[in-house]
Amino acid sequence: MSDLILHHYPASPFAEKTRLILGYKRLAWRSVTIPIMMPKPNLVALTGGYRKTPVLQVGADIYCDTALIARVIEAHAPERTLYPAESAGEAPLIAQWADFTLFWTAVPYTLQPAGMAAIFAGAPPEVLKAFGADRAAMTTGLHWPTVSDATAQLHNHLVGSNSGWPTGAPSWAAARRASRTSRWRTACGS
Repeated sequence: MSDLILHHYPASPFAEKTRLILGYKRLAWRSVTIPIMMPKPNLVALTGGYRKTPVLQVGADIYCDTALIARVIEAHAPERTLYPAESAGEAPLIAQWADFTLFWTAVPYTLQPAGMAAIFAGAPPEVLKAFGADRAAMTTGLHWPTVSDATAQLHNHLVGSNSGWPTGAPSWAAARRASRTSRWRTACGS
């Protein structure tokens, strides 16, 4: 198989998920750092217009969604599986829940001043403004919960049931995502 090439930027939680999967699988991969916001001329040319991160390149094949990227990596290296037989049906559901419901619930913490300062340490105010405009264009129509609403939602998602997880014990990927979310919350002073 061709080299695995990950197009990403360090602060992306979805790129972090992919880097963790690659590390868990003990796979060698090459890194191409892309800009955190538009313009991304090299990435857009490579993907035919897709602007999000990460993107996995395997030879001439391009994979643009972390769920798909996880399946491609699993097919490439099935040992140390991401989808153990006993949770094969639950693992993709938990990963989808973590990628969408939990992620978008945690975003308000990241957008607090302390979170933005951690992501953009030392960046001038115009970079923060440009990032805000870039993400606003990317998420048009999305309802952002307030920090207090997000706190209640996170509590409900993570400790609202007996196990703290929607379907019992989490997959390793969902557990890592929740751990990272908790660190963001702590880093952002919430």
